Amino acid sequence: MRHHKLFKTLAMMIVAIILLTVLTFAAAKAWRYYEYNSTGNNGIVQTDAVTIRDTTQYLFIRGYQREKPLLLFLPGGPGESFVPLASEFSDELERDFIVVHIETGGVGKSDKYKEGPTLEQMVQDTDAVVDHLLAEFDRQALYLVGHSFGSILALKVASETPEKVLGVATVGQVVDWKAGNLVAHEHLMSLARREGNDQAVSALSGFSPSLATTADGQPMIDFAAVKKQREWLEHFKIGNVLEKHTTKVRWLTYLTSPNHTISESCGLAYIGPCKWIANPKWWSQWKNVIPGVLNFNATRDIPELKVPYVAIIGSDDWITPKALTRKYYEGLTAPQKRYIEISGAQHYTFLDKPHEFQQAVRTLLLLDRKHPE
Repeated sequence: MRHHKLFKTLAMMIVAIILLTVLTFAAAKAWRYYEYNSTGNNGIVQTDAVTIRDTTQYLFIRGYQREKPLLLFLPGGPGESFVPLASEFSDELERDFIVVHIETGGVGKSDKYKEGPTLEQMVQDTDAVVDHLLAEFDRQALYLVGHSFGSILALKVASETPEKVLGVATVGQVVDWKAGNLVAHEHLMSLARREGNDQAVSALSGFSPSLATTADGQPMIDFAAVKKQREWLEHFKIGNVLEKHTTKVRWLTYLTSPNHTISESCGLAYIGPCKWIANPKWWSQWKNVIPGVLNFNATRDIPELKVPYVAIIGSDDWITPKALTRKYYEGLTAPQKRYIEISGAQHYTFLDKPHEFQQAVRTLLLLDRKHPE
């Protein structure tokens, strides 16, 4: 009898803990939904479904004044979504802009592509998104901000259709992916030798410094080498991606997203029980874009912009090293340009130092394409 009562008590405690956890989670999600939709009488909170390449992709639009200029944030990856984290690095920008975040290719709310696009097709798709926003808000042009992979899209769209772009800012700019990795590899080797770390020297010597390979005659990323490089970046405290910025680390923020169902959030934070619900199939969506990324060279491909340009870089970014961004910036011809280095920030500068990042983006409002430097 005593064992039966103990078992019953334990069962009730477990049920109570589960119920409390569910209620706490539901309350957190409800509060975030309330906060997200609180932009005042003249504000805007809007989610647009856009048909691109025969699939439905999603735009998340938020700002405190409808009259403000549009700003489209293009995430990295490919295949990343920062929509659940957007309040952390967009809250100040939403006072000066109508900020737009995007999910494509089966990410979050969006549909999977029937066939993964090439880089040039993604540039076309981004241009279609720009057209949608300009028509929806009756504007002539907008601002672009691109992170990492998104910086390639931002530069290409700004270069090919400058009449639609008021200015472009990049953060974690991809200048030359392979060359950037060579710079990072050389730096890692110097740190390893300075530390007298023979294990690190041996491990770093065990893969291609450029992190590139070939597959079916096409240039391809060596993802096994990328994993090893990121681990050593983390070891030397110059790579906090695995430690701070993956969905596995930020899973609660993703699961309580005010913009997604639990199933959609699980697709973003592919961890634990979410693996029973979601199957992102990243490779099928993005494999065709990678050769274009590896062949891209900003210095060669986009030596000139007809719109203002702001280069934002984390001082400790060794995934897209600042030396290459600085060299590209110095050689770029643009009506106005600024180089802004944010101290202590790494590749995800906008998450490492959100206030400083937003202040840097605001620089776009101070630049006038009619008055060159």
